Amino acid sequence: MPEVVDDARYRPVLGPAHATWITVGAMIGSGIFSTPADVARRTGSTAASVAVWVVGALLTLLGAVSVAELGAALPASGGLYVWLRRAFGERLAFLFGWAMLVVLVPSSVAYFASVTANHVAPLVGVSPRAVSTVTVLGCAAVNALGVAPAAGVQVAVTVARVVALAAIGLGGTFLGDAPAAPSPSPTALGLAAAVVPVLWAYDGWIDVTSIGAELRDPARDVPRALVRGVALVALVYVLVTLGLHHALGTPRLAVTPAPGLALGEALGGLAARRAVGALVATSTVGACLVGMLTGTRVIAAMGTAGALLRPLGAVGVAGVPQRAIAVTAALALVYLGWAPATRLAEVFVVGAWPFYAAGALATVALRRKEPALHRPWKTPAYPWPIVGFVVVTALMIVAFAIDDRRSVLASFGLIAVGLPAHALVRLRRPRGV
Repeated sequence: MPEVVDDARYRPVLGPAHATWITVGAMIGSGIFSTPADVARRTGSTAASVAVWVVGALLTLLGAVSVAELGAALPASGGLYVWLRRAFGERLAFLFGWAMLVVLVPSSVAYFASVTANHVAPLVGVSPRAVSTVTVLGCAAVNALGVAPAAGVQVAVTVARVVALAAIGLGGTFLGDAPAAPSPSPTALGLAAAVVPVLWAYDGWIDVTSIGAELRDPARDVPRALVRGVALVALVYVLVTLGLHHALGTPRLAVTPAPGLALGEALGGLAARRAVGALVATSTVGACLVGMLTGTRVIAAMGTAGALLRPLGAVGVAGVPQRAIAVTAALALVYLGWAPATRLAEVFVVGAWPFYAAGALATVALRRKEPALHRPWKTPAYPWPIVGFVVVTALMIVAFAIDDRRSVLASFGLIAVGLPAHALVRLRRPRGV
């Protein structure tokens, strides 16, 4: 099979700390500021809510250890795209690349820019559309400068928001004085339903695999970053959950549309509420940065492999795929004018997880197809983590389809357009390529 990406064009300048903090930054977006209310509503108690977040972390860890083997063995730029192509052939890989190009990356960037704007615009007195547009263009500009400056900014932003989130969680836990209220025992159905939004909040764990070619020691750093990143984010999420329950009380938390802002106000009044709003904006800007950093590598990998989209595979003098970055930014601006932030989030999350499951299955396929492939790190207790992750993914998609059929149809419909697009690529490609 021909090489998918000429990884020699990328510069391996990122170390283990970059890998870990990029993983953390990709996972922490805006979900932790809203999802705890949904979980509290479904569980009805502090203990049950914390248990759901822990279960979500363990299920996410199943996915991380399922793909870490390939992240160490095949650390190519584009990550999951490269594995799918090598394990299952060009069509499925193209469909994933197409999904990243037209749905997953631009819609996630637009979503995070929208949330940023909703929190910043009232403070600076300008329109949310202006703020979201500047956010998208600013993140694109930073990423176009090179992987080192983009990763440096992203790491700094992520460290700041992790510290701030931990402080908020500890403050709410030890300073909160909401009265305890009797809580009914949650039902098994309620607990299962609460896990779905929690898994969305953990999304982004796989993103570091897309920059394997830009890590100095990916065979070691990718598996460690996946495991450490999930563990650190789980700890932060549990701290914030405890803080929200202790400061607001479970009954109030369950009906609060913006629990992060309410927690800030409960601890320090209007000034603290504004500080938390600034933290939300900082968090979503960081997620926007890392989404563009990692997602554009997949788009560039697809461009390198296909004649019709070959210009997207170009890597400029800065060592980054500037054309893929520019196209992603342009499509994100289109999404900003097409749908509200909540709809963008739904379009993004429902389309990503089937490909995550396919990536886990690629680990199985390549063990059979390429048994001699050097594997510096192997999935523990193989194949049971992969089986568990695939089953959980299938259940999540079914649960989401039952809850919101329109979002599922919209997301999968846009992805399905990739099938005729792939046929067109095949027609345009020179023979023998």
